[in-house]
Amino acid sequence: MTTRWRAYDPERDFGRVREFLVRTYLAFGTPSSNWGIERWNYARYFVAPMLGSAGTEPGVPPGALRAIRMWEEMVGLWEDERGRIVGVANIEHPDPEHRGFGEIFLQRHPAHPELLDEMLAYAEDRFRDPGKNRVFIFVHDTDAALRDAVTRRGYGEKPDVTASHLRIQLDDLPAPVLPPGFAVRTMAEEDDVDRRRELFGRAFNHPDPQDWPSAFAYRELQRAPDYRREHDFIVVAPDGSYAACCIIWHDAENRVGHLEPVGTHPDFRRRGLARAVVLHGLHRLAALGATWVPMESDAPLYEAIGFRQVGVSRLWVKTFGPSEA
Repeated sequence: MTTRWRAYDPERDFGRVREFLVRTYLAFGTPSSNWGIERWNYARYFVAPMLGSAGTEPGVPPGALRAIRMWEEMVGLWEDERGRIVGVANIEHPDPEHRGFGEIFLQRHPAHPELLDEMLAYAEDRFRDPGKNRVFIFVHDTDAALRDAVTRRGYGEKPDVTASHLRIQLDDLPAPVLPPGFAVRTMAEEDDVDRRRELFGRAFNHPDPQDWPSAFAYRELQRAPDYRREHDFIVVAPDGSYAACCIIWHDAENRVGHLEPVGTHPDFRRRGLARAVVLHGLHRLAALGATWVPMESDAPLYEAIGFRQVGVSRLWVKTFGPSEA
């Protein structure tokens, strides 16, 4: 069957790619080779505007709009002769100064492995880190087709750089336990964006407000099609401080849930708050009908809760010589 590349149209294609990810998420086994719906939402509606704006910028920061546009312009689509999406190549961090710039993400259809070389060639041309003159991709140990493709194209494996893939079934979860005086609330109840974005910044070790998400970036996240304020959980301390957080995302068709992101304010660590808010989210996902949750993390927290490793991805890098720049 004939396939063709075309440019991504944000108005038309965001939802179409989302549905493609739903249809193909389980096609490659566990761990999935494709993104879940949470990462597709999060990349466009939070990562891009966050990277393009400083935490102290008011209004609609021009840099945030440029970052969103850059992310959208880098997405490539492949369609079959009936106009159905059969492949997507995209980035996650639209900022050439970010350490993640140059990473390739391929969203694939199991019936079209022949597109791998074409998709990689597109990504190598469009996603290359201009400072390091390279691209890189993580390849699951079980993904022989992608491993063969990157080998053919001159990538080298960095076996010491890995990503662990975890999974938990939602049928026998321990109950969440909070210290006295702490409570779990949601953004449907609170919706204090300034305090919520401060919690995000501090939870990821950014004390400077300049490095927090801008108010615009967090409001963009709340516009994401799969975001729900009632699924954006906050642990509130006895004095009213925001202490920990977790957002859940639900793929109802595949009966899978996702956690993105999870964090604890440094003033409230080592009190079991991350465990409690994650378990709260897992119980909510189970109530919604999800049966399992994947996670990419090496944090001991998840194994302690009951996540188990189901796979490993390894880093492959392609560096270009001066004549290829």
